[in-house]
Amino acid sequence: MSRDGDRLSGTGRPVKGGRPGLTRVRPGLWSLPIPLPGPPGHVLVYVLETDAGPYLVDAGWDTEEGWGALAAGLKALGTRVEDVRGVLVTHSHLDHYGLAPRIREASGAWVALHALDAVGLSQFRSDPALRLAALLRRAGAPEEAVTRALDDLGRRPGVDAALPDRHLADRERPEVPGWDLTALWTPGHTPGHLCFWEPRHRVLLAGDHLLPRTTVGMYEPRDDNDDPLGDYLGTLEPLVSMEPDLVLPAHEHHYADLATRVGELRHGHATRTAVAASALREGPVTAWRLAGRLRRSGTLEGLRGFPLRATVSRALVILAHLRRLGAAREVPGPPPHWKATRRLEQCEAGFFNG
Repeated sequence: MSRDGDRLSGTGRPVKGGRPGLTRVRPGLWSLPIPLPGPPGHVLVYVLETDAGPYLVDAGWDTEEGWGALAAGLKALGTRVEDVRGVLVTHSHLDHYGLAPRIREASGAWVALHALDAVGLSQFRSDPALRLAALLRRAGAPEEAVTRALDDLGRRPGVDAALPDRHLADRERPEVPGWDLTALWTPGHTPGHLCFWEPRHRVLLAGDHLLPRTTVGMYEPRDDNDDPLGDYLGTLEPLVSMEPDLVLPAHEHHYADLATRVGELRHGHATRTAVAASALREGPVTAWRLAGRLRRSGTLEGLRGFPLRATVSRALVILAHLRRLGAAREVPGPPPHWKATRRLEQCEAGFFNG
């Protein structure tokens, strides 16, 4: 692979047109933007050079434009898709996993993912509109809102993503020649999200776990024991304690000050949880109504498609966190709704101190 690629280096921030260029972030480690069919516009695939051939962290969405960008980026580094030896996928969302099976078919590379997210690939086989309708009904949305959401999205088939070759566990060290990578299980955005730590270069490849500007959504709680937000918050201090010099997220741009960013994230989650607690103190509330309260506008008016799904899912995630804390309980419907418990006031005192 090319070793004189410093001329391709950049800051990792978007250039004119909204997409960053191919960027050298460490010797032998490159950030390669792959376009997405919608917001946030691109995903950053990281290329690790080795004597055996390139290894990738994440793969990009399976589109012809994405495939072309991947091939062009690797060509600029003096290599090809056919030379890829392995694909380490941070999580199962299709903007990260989508191209991985196609890369495997072209190169014979292995594809690795956490076992919990390998199971989660099955969710993409169903119609996205039907998944949204199920979420809205679970949140206590009125049926006219469900019907409108179905009309907005339209019906379309799901995606049958091929399974990975390997499952990566927490603290496992994947075989990437010349690199000292450790997989870190960081649940929250998905049940099996992984970050990758490289201590010699002091870089944290963070996937969607720690974006520099955006607060990522959490996966929808699957049962009464799930607490995606609590699990997410529990991962933050251990990552800060590693003191990375550089955080390499899968969207936006790389950054250095993880401790400050974690402080911002903690404060934001605490603020939204406090809003939910305040709503519960006023009386029973549906996740649908709480979702509106969590927005600056105070309403869900005008939200459609994915933004609506993300907003309603966030309300369910916060309520699940309050349930884990013993501060709220869910009451079956119709409509399903939530009530405060006697522990709510005690828990509120710890939101900004936990």
